[in-house]
Amino acid sequence: MLRSSRPPGPHRQPHEEKPMPVDGVTLHGPLGEFARELSPLDDLYAEEVYAAALSVWSTAIAPTVKVQSYLPGLRPPLVWTAFVGDSWDPPQGPELSVVRALRMRQNFTSVADCNPVNTVVHLFAAVDSARRYPSLHTSALRSTLLNSSPFGWTRGGRPQLQSELNHALRQAWDGSNFLSAGREKRTPVQREQDRIPPMVGALWSIDEGAWNQRPCAPGNDAFYSRLLPFKRRGRPRAGRPALAGPPPALIDAYAWAVSDQRQVQLSDAAAAKWGAVRALESAPSDTLDKEQAAFTLRVGEHTLRIAAGLAVAEMSTVIHHDMIEAAWSLVRRSILDASDLSKAGTSRFEEPMARVGMAVRATASSDITPAASSWHTEESEADLPDAPVQRRTSVVQTQDRDTRVTRQVKNWYDGTCQFCGTVLELPVPPYTYSEAAHIQALGAPHHGPDRIENILCLCPNCHIRFDRGARVLTDDLRVIDAVTGEDLGALTVHPQHRIRLSYVQQHRARWDSNT
Repeated sequence: MLRSSRPPGPHRQPHEEKPMPVDGVTLHGPLGEFARELSPLDDLYAEEVYAAALSVWSTAIAPTVKVQSYLPGLRPPLVWTAFVGDSWDPPQGPELSVVRALRMRQNFTSVADCNPVNTVVHLFAAVDSARRYPSLHTSALRSTLLNSSPFGWTRGGRPQLQSELNHALRQAWDGSNFLSAGREKRTPVQREQDRIPPMVGALWSIDEGAWNQRPCAPGNDAFYSRLLPFKRRGRPRAGRPALAGPPPALIDAYAWAVSDQRQVQLSDAAAAKWGAVRALESAPSDTLDKEQAAFTLRVGEHTLRIAAGLAVAEMSTVIHHDMIEAAWSLVRRSILDASDLSKAGTSRFEEPMARVGMAVRATASSDITPAASSWHTEESEADLPDAPVQRRTSVVQTQDRDTRVTRQVKNWYDGTCQFCGTVLELPVPPYTYSEAAHIQALGAPHHGPDRIENILCLCPNCHIRFDRGARVLTDDLRVIDAVTGEDLGALTVHPQHRIRLSYVQQHRARWDSNT
């Protein structure tokens, strides 16, 4: 069945299903895949694994990834989590199991180490250690992950958060700089490094007694609003979890993230949903008491940072609406857990959170935008070097190769031709048919690379026309009929699909030289 000129836009195949929420939490992308795989192996709840993995992941990408929020300046997308419960049973929360299963030292080399920190001296030492040993895989300074608990103990045997540590941690979460002791003795290079915001992640396991010592007076609870508390439920197994590291997609995304400085932004549809989440920050004072309001104070920022981490895990610098939905589901779970831990009950949250939930679940407009608004110049693209693909008989005979990059491009366009909007529908899976067209052709003499920036999703008719020079692209990505000279309109480009200008120019020059 042929259906022509369908307005391009993302939709789900009839056989596809949205990720199912776990206890109200939507496990999204490669991080969600990791959580689902580890959970039954380690007797942890999948949403606990997911939250802990987000903390490790956000720490790993913090040196090179920034996100723009309503707060001044660009911020690292740090997600701080705290698992609250009896410190003796189990002896630790899910953080140790997750760090081991992720094989952090092997796979995320931008993270210097895990550091137990409960004094400001410990914190300075951890950050200075990360600064002294740059990563082998990125020119940026390394980050450090704080684990265990930030609470120390007073002489009276009561848990207490040191006031100096409280202040320094607040600055670290904000991405602000703090100066280590002995600044006057530091070299000019060291003093220059002091100006670089510390990349500090946090994955804590906090005793419930220590958690209940937190102050609720305005201003004193600012540190607590910077982390996402979760009520500990699962019991980690002793020993190393039986999991062979993170999904390959997450390892690939990490290599992409640290290869250059990345700035993550919201799509229009995601921005609308994010605005609905932020409305909870301004809930009327007569709706929530002071203790409850402390955990909605930065709900928008938490949601944005989680969504930014999810975007980068899919090698995207654009946050899409489904990422905001998934991020909100985890933040919502944290708010409910915080209320439960404080014995305050959740009744006052029901109405404002229901409003947010309805707004977030509302139908989003398309995330696909015209090429003019999503175009990246050649100078802005710093990717891995091109690797010519050797031509093999199977490649010559196969128009549509079932590789990871071609599947990714096809998924973005849902089988819709980027040139004409045609969809070829089938009665059996995969229900639509499209072809991956290489802009700069593979093999000799063209030696085009098999990478996303060099691939288009086309219908068979447009594919053969493009391959034989009957269709070409201009530098601003307009489709030209080379036979008649007619301008057929702008190429449809998904926000995550970066097309390299040099490939377009090579294709056009190839056919210009043949005329």
